[in-house]
Amino acid sequence: MSIASRLEERLQSGEVVVIDGGMGSELQARGVPMNKAAWCALANLDHPELVRQIHEENIRAGAEVIIANTYPATRLMLRGAGLEDRFVECNRRAVEAALEARERTGHGDVAVAGSISLGVAVDFMERTQPFPEGSALRNAFSEQAGVLADAGVDLLALEMIMSSSYGTAAVETALETGLPVWLGTSVQLSPDGAVVTRGAEPVPFDRFLSELLRPSLSAVTIMHSAIASTGPALEVLAGQWSGPRGAYPESGDFTAPNWIFSGLTPEEFAPTAASWAGSGAAQIIGGCCGMGPNFVAAIRAALP
Repeated sequence: MSIASRLEERLQSGEVVVIDGGMGSELQARGVPMNKAAWCALANLDHPELVRQIHEENIRAGAEVIIANTYPATRLMLRGAGLEDRFVECNRRAVEAALEARERTGHGDVAVAGSISLGVAVDFMERTQPFPEGSALRNAFSEQAGVLADAGVDLLALEMIMSSSYGTAAVETALETGLPVWLGTSVQLSPDGAVVTRGAEPVPFDRFLSELLRPSLSAVTIMHSAIASTGPALEVLAGQWSGPRGAYPESGDFTAPNWIFSGLTPEEFAPTAASWAGSGAAQIIGGCCGMGPNFVAAIRAALP
Protein backbone atom coordinates (compact mmCIF):
# COMPACT_ATOMS: atom_id res chain seq x y z
CA MET A 1 0.00 0.00 0.00
CA SER A 2 1.33 3.43 -0.92
CA ILE A 3 2.07 6.13 1.63
CA ALA A 4 -0.86 8.16 0.29
CA SER A 5 -3.22 5.21 0.56
CA ARG A 6 -2.18 4.48 4.13
CA LEU A 7 -2.71 8.11 5.07
CA GLU A 8 -6.13 8.14 3.41
CA GLU A 9 -7.07 4.96 5.28
CA ARG A 10 -6.04 6.45 8.60
CA LEU A 11 -8.01 9.62 8.00
CA GLN A 12 -11.10 7.75 6.90
CA SER A 13 -10.93 5.65 10.06
CA GLY A 14 -10.91 8.81 12.18
CA GLU A 15 -7.30 8.77 13.36
CA VAL A 16 -5.57 12.01 14.32
CA VAL A 17 -2.63 12.90 12.10
CA VAL A 18 0.04 15.42 13.14
CA ILE A 19 1.52 17.61 10.43
CA ASP A 20 4.50 19.96 10.48
CA GLY A 21 4.95 23.62 11.37
CA GLY A 22 5.44 26.67 9.16
CA MET A 23 8.53 26.55 6.93
CA GLY A 24 8.89 30.18 5.84
CA SER A 25 8.81 31.71 9.30
CA GLU A 26 11.17 29.02 10.59
CA LEU A 27 13.67 29.75 7.82
CA GLN A 28 13.46 33.45 8.69
CA ALA A 29 13.99 32.68 12.39
CA ARG A 30 17.20 30.88 11.45
CA GLY A 31 18.59 33.80 9.50
CA VAL A 32 17.46 33.18 5.93
CA PRO A 33 16.53 36.50 4.26
CA MET A 34 12.99 36.66 2.91
CA ASN A 35 12.43 37.95 -0.62
CA LYS A 36 9.84 40.68 -1.21
CA ALA A 37 8.51 38.95 -4.31
CA ALA A 38 8.97 35.24 -3.59
CA TRP A 39 9.20 35.20 0.22
CA CYS A 40 10.84 31.92 1.31
CA ALA A 41 10.89 30.18 -2.09
CA LEU A 42 14.49 31.15 -2.79
CA ALA A 43 15.65 29.06 0.16
CA ASN A 44 15.08 25.99 -2.03
CA LEU A 45 17.84 27.27 -4.27
CA ASP A 46 20.15 29.02 -1.80
CA HIS A 47 19.68 27.08 1.46
CA PRO A 48 18.44 23.58 0.55
CA GLU A 49 20.31 21.96 3.44
CA LEU A 50 18.48 24.12 5.97
CA VAL A 51 15.12 23.41 4.32
CA ARG A 52 15.89 19.70 4.63
CA GLN A 53 17.06 20.12 8.23
CA ILE A 54 13.80 21.80 9.26
CA HIS A 55 11.83 19.00 7.64
CA GLU A 56 13.94 16.49 9.58
CA GLU A 57 13.31 18.30 12.84
CA ASN A 58 9.57 18.34 12.19
CA ILE A 59 9.58 14.62 11.51
CA ARG A 60 11.58 13.87 14.66
CA ALA A 61 9.17 16.08 16.60
CA GLY A 62 6.29 13.86 15.49
CA ALA A 63 5.04 15.17 12.16
CA GLU A 64 3.46 12.47 10.01
CA VAL A 65 2.96 14.79 7.05
CA ILE A 66 5.49 17.40 5.95
CA ILE A 67 4.68 20.10 3.42
CA ALA A 68 7.32 20.94 0.82
CA ASN A 69 8.46 24.56 0.59
CA THR A 70 6.53 25.30 -2.60
CA TYR A 71 3.82 27.56 -1.18
CA PRO A 72 5.34 30.71 -2.75
CA ALA A 73 7.17 28.93 -5.59
CA THR A 74 4.72 29.87 -8.35
CA ARG A 75 5.80 31.33 -11.67
CA LEU A 76 4.07 34.56 -10.68
CA MET A 77 6.15 35.04 -7.54
CA LEU A 78 9.42 33.77 -8.98
CA ARG A 79 8.92 36.11 -11.94
CA GLY A 80 8.75 39.00 -9.50
CA ALA A 81 12.08 37.86 -8.07
CA GLY A 82 13.62 37.56 -11.54
CA LEU A 83 13.84 33.78 -11.29
CA GLU A 84 10.98 32.53 -13.43
CA ASP A 85 13.43 30.45 -15.48
CA ARG A 86 14.15 28.41 -12.33
CA PHE A 87 10.51 27.61 -11.59
CA VAL A 88 10.80 23.86 -12.18
CA GLU A 89 14.14 23.65 -10.38
CA CYS A 90 12.81 25.56 -7.38
CA ASN A 91 9.82 23.26 -6.99
CA ARG A 92 11.77 20.06 -7.59
CA ARG A 93 14.46 21.03 -5.09
CA ALA A 94 11.80 21.71 -2.47
CA VAL A 95 10.34 18.24 -2.92
CA GLU A 96 13.80 16.67 -2.96
CA ALA A 97 14.59 18.30 0.39
CA ALA A 98 11.43 16.85 1.91
CA LEU A 99 12.01 13.38 0.45
CA GLU A 100 15.62 13.39 1.64
CA ALA A 101 14.48 14.37 5.13
CA ARG A 102 12.08 11.44 5.19
CA GLU A 103 14.84 9.08 4.13
CA ARG A 104 17.47 10.46 6.51
CA THR A 105 15.16 10.17 9.52
CA GLY A 106 14.18 6.62 8.68
CA HIS A 107 10.49 7.46 8.84
CA GLY A 108 9.47 6.05 5.49
CA ASP A 109 5.77 6.31 6.25
CA VAL A 110 5.79 10.12 6.51
CA ALA A 111 3.78 11.67 3.68
CA VAL A 112 5.19 14.56 1.64
CA ALA A 113 2.68 17.16 0.46
CA GLY A 114 3.26 19.63 -2.32
CA SER A 115 1.91 23.07 -1.45
CA ILE A 116 0.10 25.15 -4.07
CA SER A 117 -1.20 28.66 -3.48
CA LEU A 118 -1.81 31.96 -5.17
CA GLY A 119 -3.33 33.53 -2.10
CA VAL A 120 0.04 34.71 -0.93
CA ALA A 121 0.46 36.62 -4.20
CA VAL A 122 -3.03 38.08 -4.00
CA ASP A 123 -2.90 39.69 -0.60
CA PHE A 124 0.54 39.72 0.97
CA MET A 125 3.31 40.21 -1.56
CA GLU A 126 4.10 43.05 -3.90
CA ARG A 127 2.99 41.97 -7.38
CA THR A 128 4.72 43.42 -10.40
CA GLN A 129 2.92 41.19 -12.93
CA PRO A 130 -0.77 40.94 -13.82
CA PHE A 131 -2.60 38.24 -11.90
CA PRO A 132 -3.46 35.35 -14.25
CA GLU A 133 -7.07 34.86 -15.26
CA GLY A 134 -9.08 32.31 -17.24
CA SER A 135 -6.98 29.73 -19.05
CA ALA A 136 -3.76 31.38 -17.84
CA LEU A 137 -4.88 30.84 -14.25
CA ARG A 138 -5.74 27.19 -14.84
CA ASN A 139 -2.43 26.66 -16.63
CA ALA A 140 -0.52 28.19 -13.71
CA PHE A 141 -2.10 25.80 -11.23
CA SER A 142 -1.92 22.82 -13.57
CA GLU A 143 1.74 23.35 -14.34
CA GLN A 144 2.80 23.51 -10.69
CA ALA A 145 0.61 20.54 -9.76
CA GLY A 146 2.20 18.53 -12.56
CA VAL A 147 5.74 19.44 -11.53
CA LEU A 148 5.03 18.48 -7.91
CA ALA A 149 3.40 15.20 -8.91
CA ASP A 150 6.34 14.33 -11.16
CA ALA A 151 8.78 15.20 -8.36
CA GLY A 152 7.21 12.55 -6.15
CA VAL A 153 4.86 14.17 -3.64
CA ASP A 154 2.27 11.93 -2.02
CA LEU A 155 -0.51 14.52 -1.99
CA LEU A 156 -1.24 18.12 -2.87
CA ALA A 157 -2.06 20.71 -0.21
CA LEU A 158 -3.86 23.75 -1.57
CA GLU A 159 -3.06 26.50 0.90
CA MET A 160 -4.45 29.93 1.69
CA ILE A 161 -7.28 29.57 -0.79
CA MET A 162 -9.46 32.57 0.00
CA SER A 163 -11.55 33.15 -3.11
CA SER A 164 -13.51 30.98 -5.49
CA SER A 165 -12.26 33.22 -8.31
CA TYR A 166 -9.00 31.28 -8.28
CA GLY A 167 -9.89 28.52 -5.81
CA THR A 168 -12.07 26.68 -8.31
CA ALA A 169 -9.19 26.41 -10.77
CA ALA A 170 -6.85 25.31 -7.97
CA VAL A 171 -9.19 22.53 -6.82
CA GLU A 172 -10.05 21.24 -10.27
CA THR A 173 -6.51 21.17 -11.65
CA ALA A 174 -5.10 19.57 -8.50
CA LEU A 175 -7.70 16.81 -8.62
CA GLU A 176 -6.79 16.13 -12.24
CA THR A 177 -3.39 14.80 -11.10
CA GLY A 178 -5.07 11.84 -9.41
CA LEU A 179 -3.27 12.60 -6.14
CA PRO A 180 -5.14 13.15 -2.86
CA VAL A 181 -5.93 16.85 -2.47
CA TRP A 182 -6.36 18.86 0.72
CA LEU A 183 -8.18 22.17 0.39
CA GLY A 184 -6.62 24.67 2.80
CA THR A 185 -8.65 27.81 3.50
CA SER A 186 -7.80 30.97 5.43
CA VAL A 187 -10.42 32.81 7.47
CA GLN A 188 -11.01 35.67 9.86
CA LEU A 189 -13.80 36.95 12.07
CA SER A 190 -15.86 39.89 10.90
CA PRO A 191 -16.65 42.72 13.36
CA ASP A 192 -19.93 40.99 14.22
CA GLY A 193 -18.17 37.69 14.90
CA ALA A 194 -19.11 35.87 11.70
CA VAL A 195 -16.56 33.65 9.99
CA VAL A 196 -15.49 35.11 6.64
CA THR A 197 -12.64 34.50 4.26
CA ARG A 198 -9.44 36.47 4.59
CA GLY A 199 -8.43 38.91 1.92
CA ALA A 200 -9.39 42.25 0.48
CA GLU A 201 -12.94 41.11 -0.31
CA PRO A 202 -14.06 38.72 2.44
CA VAL A 203 -17.16 36.62 1.87
CA PRO A 204 -19.16 34.46 4.30
CA PHE A 205 -17.23 31.28 4.90
CA ASP A 206 -20.23 29.02 4.43
CA ARG A 207 -20.89 30.53 1.00
CA PHE A 208 -17.24 30.12 0.06
CA LEU A 209 -17.35 26.46 1.05
CA SER A 210 -20.48 25.82 -0.97
CA GLU A 211 -18.62 27.03 -4.07
CA LEU A 212 -15.36 25.14 -3.49
CA LEU A 213 -16.16 21.80 -1.86
CA ARG A 214 -15.95 18.70 -4.04
CA PRO A 215 -16.69 15.13 -2.89
CA SER A 216 -13.36 13.97 -4.31
CA LEU A 217 -11.31 16.16 -1.93
CA SER A 218 -9.46 14.12 0.67
CA ALA A 219 -9.56 16.73 3.44
CA VAL A 220 -10.41 20.35 4.12
CA THR A 221 -8.27 22.40 6.49
CA ILE A 222 -8.39 25.76 8.23
CA MET A 223 -4.84 27.06 7.93
CA HIS A 224 -2.83 30.28 8.13
CA SER A 225 -5.60 31.78 10.26
CA ALA A 226 -5.61 33.22 13.76
CA ILE A 227 -6.19 30.68 16.51
CA ALA A 228 -9.27 32.60 17.66
CA SER A 229 -10.93 32.29 14.25
CA THR A 230 -9.90 28.69 13.61
CA GLY A 231 -12.26 27.14 16.17
CA PRO A 232 -15.39 28.92 14.88
CA ALA A 233 -14.37 28.12 11.29
CA LEU A 234 -14.10 24.43 12.13
CA GLU A 235 -17.68 24.57 13.40
CA VAL A 236 -18.87 26.10 10.12
CA LEU A 237 -16.86 23.56 8.17
CA ALA A 238 -18.36 20.65 10.09
CA GLY A 239 -21.81 21.80 8.96
CA GLN A 240 -20.86 21.41 5.30
CA TRP A 241 -18.10 18.79 5.18
CA SER A 242 -18.30 15.35 6.77
CA GLY A 243 -14.86 14.23 5.61
CA PRO A 244 -11.52 14.70 7.35
CA ARG A 245 -10.99 18.22 8.70
CA GLY A 246 -7.75 19.87 9.76
CA ALA A 247 -6.38 22.88 11.59
CA TYR A 248 -2.95 24.45 11.40
CA PRO A 249 -3.20 28.09 12.48
CA GLU A 250 -0.65 30.88 12.53
CA SER A 251 0.82 32.77 15.45
CA GLY A 252 1.89 36.34 14.80
CA ASP A 253 1.51 38.71 11.88
CA PHE A 254 3.12 39.58 8.58
CA THR A 255 4.85 42.76 7.46
CA ALA A 256 6.27 42.00 4.02
CA PRO A 257 8.56 40.29 3.64
CA ASN A 258 9.02 39.24 7.28
CA TRP A 259 6.97 37.34 9.80
CA ILE A 260 6.41 39.07 13.15
CA PHE A 261 6.42 36.47 15.91
CA SER A 262 3.81 36.78 18.66
CA GLY A 263 5.63 35.19 21.58
CA LEU A 264 3.06 32.40 21.91
CA THR A 265 4.73 29.34 23.40
CA PRO A 266 4.21 25.74 22.29
CA GLU A 267 2.92 24.89 25.77
CA GLU A 268 0.28 27.61 25.49
CA PHE A 269 -0.97 26.39 22.11
CA ALA A 270 -0.83 22.62 22.56
CA PRO A 271 -3.96 22.30 24.77
CA THR A 272 -6.03 24.13 22.15
CA ALA A 273 -4.76 21.85 19.41
CA ALA A 274 -5.47 18.82 21.57
CA SER A 275 -8.99 20.08 22.28
CA TRP A 276 -9.74 20.30 18.54
CA ALA A 277 -8.61 16.72 18.14
CA GLY A 278 -10.36 15.49 21.25
CA SER A 279 -13.69 17.02 20.30
CA GLY A 280 -13.54 15.69 16.75
CA ALA A 281 -13.43 19.22 15.32
CA ALA A 282 -10.18 18.38 13.51
CA GLN A 283 -8.10 15.28 12.99
CA ILE A 284 -5.25 16.86 11.02
CA ILE A 285 -3.36 19.04 13.48
CA GLY A 286 -0.25 21.19 13.10
CA GLY A 287 1.00 24.74 12.85
CA CYS A 288 1.57 27.37 10.20
CA CYS A 289 3.60 30.59 10.29
CA GLY A 290 5.14 31.35 13.65
CA MET A 291 5.06 27.71 14.76
CA GLY A 292 8.15 25.57 14.31
CA PRO A 293 9.19 22.01 15.22
CA ASN A 294 8.92 22.82 18.95
CA PHE A 295 5.19 23.39 18.44
CA VAL A 296 4.89 20.06 16.63
CA ALA A 297 6.56 18.31 19.55
CA ALA A 298 4.21 20.00 22.04
CA ILE A 299 1.15 19.05 19.97
CA ARG A 300 2.31 15.45 19.78
CA ALA A 301 2.88 15.34 23.54
CA ALA A 302 -0.57 16.83 24.26
CA LEU A 303 -2.47 14.31 22.15
CA PRO A 304 -3.73 11.08 23.75
